[in-house]
Amino acid sequence: MRAGFVAIVLAAAPAIAEPKLEHLGTFVWDRPESYFGGWSAIEVADGGNSFVAIGDNAQLYDGTFEREQGLIVAVPRRPVGALTDMDGIAYFKKGETELADSEGLALLPDGQRAISFERDHRILIYRGDAAISRVPDNADAVTLPSNRGVEALAVDVSARLIAIPEAIPPGAPGFPVWRLDGDTWTTVFHIPRTLGFNPVGADIDTNNRLFLLERAFRFVGFQNRIRIFDMNADDPKGIVIWQPAMAEYDNLEGLSVWLDRAGVTHLTMISDDNNNRFQETQIVEFRLTE
Repeated sequence: MRAGFVAIVLAAAPAIAEPKLEHLGTFVWDRPESYFGGWSAIEVADGGNSFVAIGDNAQLYDGTFEREQGLIVAVPRRPVGALTDMDGIAYFKKGETELADSEGLALLPDGQRAISFERDHRILIYRGDAAISRVPDNADAVTLPSNRGVEALAVDVSARLIAIPEAIPPGAPGFPVWRLDGDTWTTVFHIPRTLGFNPVGADIDTNNRLFLLERAFRFVGFQNRIRIFDMNADDPKGIVIWQPAMAEYDNLEGLSVWLDRAGVTHLTMISDDNNNRFQETQIVEFRLTE
């Protein structure tokens, strides 16, 4: 070694592990009533002990989980509630299926619920099962095809409503991530459609990361995946953290991201059985590892 030469050894920086999902369990939720099924969204609360679910026919279920060693083993029986319109009339009593297609669900900080309907495109705010107000209409959302409207709702860390449709609006470069700022809808970014996947559920964690549940229909059944996007940046690509094999699960549509008592992030998904006896209502749970 030459005099005066100082050797500098640069240690390789440790690789940053990407988030991954660890499957905890799959619970099949079943009841004999003919109207039971079609669950399209879920929100889990109380450290994993309680939940709210909505169904395609304006059903509402406020329930609890019985758990053993953290895994769901039962859903105690409670009445299936019915969402009302702004006049206080339950949709099933009106017999208007075009009005009753509830798809997206988000819990607001004050305990109220935002629920989207994807045929007659609108988002209503509920206290329990009673509609109390209507969110300002999104001019781009009303151009969407029937049954392809806002499928996914979430609330960001600033308590702003986030909405994502199942279809791409005419002329848009991808699926818009809309945010309600006051009374005005703005577009945060667009998510390109890839491999035939469409958004069906979403939630946002305490780090303001958007978890997007996507679904594709293949010849042999359904396939899902989950991508994470940084809501603090223009992040239209995101990273895929979960993509099971085709038909490994049923028609997963609803997603909730929540913390257990120890502060560990969990993801709960629910499947829409389309009120079809050949399908199941699955409640699938994962632990997020990073």
